[in-house]
Amino acid sequence: MAWPSGVTKWRTVRPGRRESVAGAARAHSFFASDHPVREVLLQRRASGSVPGKRTDGFKVGLAVEGGGLRGVVSGAMLSALEDMGFADSFDDVYTCSSGAVNGAYFITRRTWFPLSIYFDDLTTGVFLDFRRVLRGAGPMNLEYVFEEVLAHRKPLDYAAIIAARQKLHVMVTSVDELRTLDVSEFDSPEDLRSALRASTWLPLAIRGTADFRGQRAIDGGVLRFHPFRAAVLDGCTHVLSLSTRPMSSGRSGRAPVVNRVVARHLERVRPGLGTGFIASMDEYRLRDRPHLDRSRRHPGRPAILDLAPLPDTPEVKRHEVDRGKLLDGARSAYRLAHEALEGEDVVVVPRLTVYPPRPATP
Repeated sequence: MAWPSGVTKWRTVRPGRRESVAGAARAHSFFASDHPVREVLLQRRASGSVPGKRTDGFKVGLAVEGGGLRGVVSGAMLSALEDMGFADSFDDVYTCSSGAVNGAYFITRRTWFPLSIYFDDLTTGVFLDFRRVLRGAGPMNLEYVFEEVLAHRKPLDYAAIIAARQKLHVMVTSVDELRTLDVSEFDSPEDLRSALRASTWLPLAIRGTADFRGQRAIDGGVLRFHPFRAAVLDGCTHVLSLSTRPMSSGRSGRAPVVNRVVARHLERVRPGLGTGFIASMDEYRLRDRPHLDRSRRHPGRPAILDLAPLPDTPEVKRHEVDRGKLLDGARSAYRLAHEALEGEDVVVVPRLTVYPPRPATP
């Protein structure tokens, strides 16, 4: 199944002269115009380079953060990458949480599917209903996502992902081993589905734990907040990081109180898990976020370019169900990706399309 020729999901419009100047100032403030990650992506796009047939000697990774409904941000960035022609420029895709589902669709070049899922399929009580807590259940219905949305409404082609030259890495937290698993080899479509299900198993929002290959597992971001570290550990020379939280204001700030609640819950699930979660949270807040912020203008080795909503952008909540706020978050993220990689500001206009796609005319 493929989208009809010529159909695009978002339309970018060049702004007027005054807006364009303001946009250039925005880009100059946050991104180095000659950033090595941007340069290698532009070179690969220009040369028509494809996964599995590289000649430049680089390993370019794409790291996709999730965070529940906040994954609409990285979903929009992936849609922008596909629309701009950068999809084939990455060798491996590193993912966790809802970013894992986003990345899975990206491998099959159907980025409109996960993006539209956020505001089409996840904004009803079928998916998220806090009244379920009164019945002893978690408020989030993951079975609905995997058994209905990913299976029938916007089918995810697990077999195509396994066969793809572009490798998908799914971060899964092993509860009993107290470590993050980087899973990139899958025995079957069901094995891949199980990994994605485990990686999106949000603590507290879903009761209990998932089962992955016979062991207890939960959200892939619990012990490693951002998958860019997995790309670095896997030997990538260049990493494009897609973050869903707004850029840091320069202050580390205090950890949200809700994280302490999550930590107490995790400690009951497995002693040491809550402690590990707090340590990972502090490491991300005090080390990784400042490192990602510096990377935009002062890349090191490996070269990392982090795309994240601008500091004045409202943060999409993990449990956001307001369609307007989700669309606003998607639109600003799409614009940011276009600005950082193409070097020009644009106005982003959502467009309607047809589903299921019409068959191509012979």
